[in-house]
Amino acid sequence: MDDLSFIDLVKLYKILVKLRLENIFKNKDIKDDLRELKKIYEKDEEELLNIVDKIIIAIISHTRFSNIFIKYYANIIKDNFKVNDKISVWEFIKVAGKSKNNDLSLERVEVDKGFVNIKEIKDLYKYELARIKIKELIEKAKKVELPESEEINEILEFINDLLKDIYKFLEGVKAERVNNIPIDWHPPCIRGILNDILSGGSPSHYARRSFVVYWFASKFNPNLRPLNKEGNLVNLSAKDIASEEEIEKFIDEMIEIFKNVEDFDEEKTRYYIMHNIGYKVGHQRFTHCEYCKNWKDDKGKGLAQYCNPDDICRKKFVIHPLDYLCYNINKHLKRRDK
Repeated sequence: MDDLSFIDLVKLYKILVKLRLENIFKNKDIKDDLRELKKIYEKDEEELLNIVDKIIIAIISHTRFSNIFIKYYANIIKDNFKVNDKISVWEFIKVAGKSKNNDLSLERVEVDKGFVNIKEIKDLYKYELARIKIKELIEKAKKVELPESEEINEILEFINDLLKDIYKFLEGVKAERVNNIPIDWHPPCIRGILNDILSGGSPSHYARRSFVVYWFASKFNPNLRPLNKEGNLVNLSAKDIASEEEIEKFIDEMIEIFKNVEDFDEEKTRYYIMHNIGYKVGHQRFTHCEYCKNWKDDKGKGLAQYCNPDDICRKKFVIHPLDYLCYNINKHLKRRDK
């Protein structure tokens, strides 16, 4: 499909594209609209949705919202996949191997004579099957340059407005000395993880942990570092850093953020957040954010992909993600006090 024909399609189906986006992200019922529009387009509802969904995939693949789209859209189309109660073990592995959901682990299902019984988890299996198929389409669409047009820009703005609530807390967070810390005061690594989480991605365990403990420190004490001036490990608990009320509020904020990841489980997420900040569970010791050199070295922790240094990162004194934040806070305070 050349650029011109794609632009023409967007022009022709623009109204339906917007309706479908509201249907996907806001659960808006568009059955009546489809009945009316099929008379205009002289196509049945299924054919209309097929065309419009392809347009949406082509456009949204070039936005930060592609991961959250995969999550919502998979939920909508999963029942289109007809799956038997028993499937071959190799068919199961093809899906389970690309899923991060533990309930699709081969150890947790019944295997008999080369077949897996998925009756109890069929809904989850169909969701993961749909998610994988959509992700493949998104990856292909990303490789095709999106043409420039007013109509496409209009759709992009519509998507942004539709999903801006997901990013509402980026307007600022409270800190001890400076109110409303802009998101770009935080280092690229933290912004990258945050964007991945919010857009429905699935960062590694270490990346999630790094984000949580960094975000906690940035809120209550940006001067926290793993080692003190003598080079000894700094052992603290969350209660040494913030009040119980502040901690509980922070945990609730984190839960809201992590709700977007594809393998979200509130009980597990709450436990790991509390464990990482040293609050009521586990060793009750704050797990510090790692130094920059550990992000670069990585060693299979899934951190290196977020380490994209900018000019501030390259300053000699920035050896820890919180150094980046402190630099920006101090710069702001100097300007304010002049």
